[in-house]
Amino acid sequence: MTLTALIALAAAQTAAPAAELPADNEIVVLTERLRSIRGSPGVTIRKGVVTPGACKIKRSSGDAEVDALPCGAVALCATRPQPSRKAFNTCIDAEAIDAIVGLRGERAARNAELIEAEETGE
Repeated sequence: MTLTALIALAAAQTAAPAAELPADNEIVVLTERLRSIRGSPGVTIRKGVVTPGACKIKRSSGDAEVDALPCGAVALCATRPQPSRKAFNTCIDAEAIDAIVGLRGERAARNAELIEAEETGE
């Protein structure tokens, strides 16, 4: 698998309720960066047991924080029993969406801190 879950991320992103998403376009930008990544999850699933291997990013998005998201989603999903590859991919989709929204929030908080520091002269 070449992290096909990332392709589904854009479709799931547009299907998510607007109240859950920030009101700006950064989510779209982050999602596009995530979709541009190519990699291999490096897992084996047999009888519901996920055996993690080496998740590898073969083509970077150019954003190190975004590049870390797919392997992070794979690692989280690998800790749970997965009845099938399809269930595993669904888990990756959900974790990747949560990670994008979380990263957007973290970046917004960092930007707010920088603006506040600049305004107070710190």
